[in-house]
Amino acid sequence: MLIEYGNTVVVPDWELNEHTPTGYSRIYYVMAGEVTYEAEGLSCPLKPGYIYALPSTLPYHVFRNRKIDFCCTYLHVNFFQSHIDGLIEMKVEKDSCLSRYIRAVQAAIVEERVRLLEQMADSFAEFLRGHPSFSDASEMQNTVQKYISSHISENLTVESLSALFSYHPNYFIRLFRQETGYTPYQFILQQRMQYAVVQLNKGLPNEEVCSICGYTDASTFTRAFRKYYGVSPQKYKKGYRKP
Repeated sequence: MLIEYGNTVVVPDWELNEHTPTGYSRIYYVMAGEVTYEAEGLSCPLKPGYIYALPSTLPYHVFRNRKIDFCCTYLHVNFFQSHIDGLIEMKVEKDSCLSRYIRAVQAAIVEERVRLLEQMADSFAEFLRGHPSFSDASEMQNTVQKYISSHISENLTVESLSALFSYHPNYFIRLFRQETGYTPYQFILQQRMQYAVVQLNKGLPNEEVCSICGYTDASTFTRAFRKYYGVSPQKYKKGYRKP
C-alpha cells in the first residue's frame, strides 16, 4: 500500500526520530545532500545516486546537514506480506532497470498518476526480494493484517483478532507481540493511521475518513491522528508532508 510520495527538496529542520517501528518502509532515492542514518549502533550516510529502503520493524534516527540541500524522491510503502528488518542500500547504475524505474516514478509523481504510483510502489518489492533484510511476514501477521484491512471501519478488538486463531486473548497478545514486535492494539492503530493518510491524500473530508477508519466521532479521530503524526488531519490536508 502506497502511503506517501513526492519529489522534494526537504526542509532544513527535517529529521526522523522513530522511537517505535513504523510498520512501513520509507524508500528514498537520494539526489543531493548529506544525510545520516542511525539504528542499533549502526551509523552510515545516505549517499546521492543510491536508493535506500528504511526498516519497517526497527526504530531509527535520520538527520541531515542543514547547510546542504537534501533532494530526494520518496515513497512510503507498506508491503503487507513482507517487512524490512534493516537498512537496504542499492546503487542506481546508469541505464539500469532500477534507474528507469526511478525515472518512471518521478514522472508519475509529476503527472499525479496516483493509481500508477500505487502499482509501482507495490512492484518495488521485486527489487528488494532476495536481500537478507527483506523477508516475508509471519502467517499470523498476514492473517491479522488482511482481517484489519477488510474490517477497518468496524470495532476491532483483541477478542475478534484472537478468535481468528481460536486463542485466548491473553495468549494471542503475547504471541502476536513475540512475532511482530507490536501489541495488537498498536498494530490496529498503525494500520488505521496509515489508511487515514491514504484517504486524506485522496481529498476525502475529515468526517468521512473518520468513519472509514472506524472512529465513532471526529474529535476522537483527530486526537488519535495528532498524537500519531504530530499534526491534525486538517493541517495534514493543507500541505503537511514529512518525507
